[in-house]
Amino acid sequence: MTGLSDLLPCRRDSPALDLTPERKRLATMKTGFSSLTCPQWDLQTIVTKAAEFGFDGVELNGLFGQTHRALTPELIAKPEDVRRLFAEHNVELLCLSTSTTLDRIEPFRVAEDRARIVEHIELAGKLGCPHVRILPGKMGMVDSPARALSRIAYALQALIPVAVESRVTLLLENGGDYLTSDAVWFLVDALSHPAARCSWNQFTALYEGERPTRSIPRLGQKLGLVHLCDGEFNERGVLRGYRPLGEGDAEIAKQIELLKGIAYQGYLVVEWPKERVASLPEPEEALPVAVEFLQARFAEKQAILTAYKGDKKAPKFAALRSPATPIGV
Repeated sequence: MTGLSDLLPCRRDSPALDLTPERKRLATMKTGFSSLTCPQWDLQTIVTKAAEFGFDGVELNGLFGQTHRALTPELIAKPEDVRRLFAEHNVELLCLSTSTTLDRIEPFRVAEDRARIVEHIELAGKLGCPHVRILPGKMGMVDSPARALSRIAYALQALIPVAVESRVTLLLENGGDYLTSDAVWFLVDALSHPAARCSWNQFTALYEGERPTRSIPRLGQKLGLVHLCDGEFNERGVLRGYRPLGEGDAEIAKQIELLKGIAYQGYLVVEWPKERVASLPEPEEALPVAVEFLQARFAEKQAILTAYKGDKKAPKFAALRSPATPIGV
C-alpha cells in the first residue's frame, strides 16, 4: 500500500528555531479576537474596538454574522483601504478564515474547493495578512482516518506554491472529524514546509477529552496560531455552556504556561461565540475582560519545570562525590 511519504516527500532542511536563553527571555505572545465574537460590528468598529480594548490583532471569520465568509465586498473592493485602516489603529489583520475544506473525493469538487481557498490566499496577500486558516473537514463513508488525511494533505500540497507567492502561511486547525492534535500534526508534518503550520483550538479537543499537556508539547514549534475559548463540560464531555476565559474546563492558564515553555511568540485569539448563542454577554463586555485576563497571565513569572517526578523545580540528582574519593568506595 502506498504510504503518505511516497506521495509527499518531506523536507528536512528547514532551519531550526533559535531557542537561545536570550530568545526565550524575549519571547512574547500577542492577543487577538475573532470577528465571530462581534457579529453586529462592521469592519471599522472591529478595528476601532480592538485598538480601544488593547488587542494586537483581529482574525476575520465573516462580517455582519456571515460566519466563515472572509471574502466579503468590504474586503475585496479596496484592499489598500483595509490595510490603511488597520495600520492607522496599530492593529494587525492576523488571519483570514475559510470554512472550505479539501476532504471531498471527486477531483472536480476538490478543484472547486481549492480554487476558493486560493481566493482567500490571494486576498490575504493583497491585505498584508500573514495567515489563512483551513479546517480539515470530515471522513467519507468508506474512509479510514489515515486514508482521508493523506488525501487532504495531497490536495493541500498544491496550495503551498500559491501561499509562498502571496507570502501567506496556511494554518490547519483541528475541527470536523479531526478534533485532536495528532490529526493536525499529521497534516503539517506531511506537508513539511514553512508555509504550513497548525492552528490549535484546545476547546475543540476537549470534546475528545484531550488536555493541553498532551497537545501543546506534541505540536510544539508547528504551532502558528492558538484559539482560546472556554466552557463547562459534564462528565460525558457534553458542553453545558460557555464561560469567560479561565472560568471553564479548557485550562486556559495551563495552556499559556505550556506555550511559554515552548517559547511560543504568536497570537492567542479569543473566540466568544456570540453569533451562535445570542444570550451571551455582548462583546463590549466580554472582550475587555478577556484581554485583561490574558495580559495578567503573560505577566506571571514562568515556573521552571523539569521532567523529573517529585520536586519539579529541583531535580534530585545523586550527591556528587568528592574528587578525592576513590572510585568504588
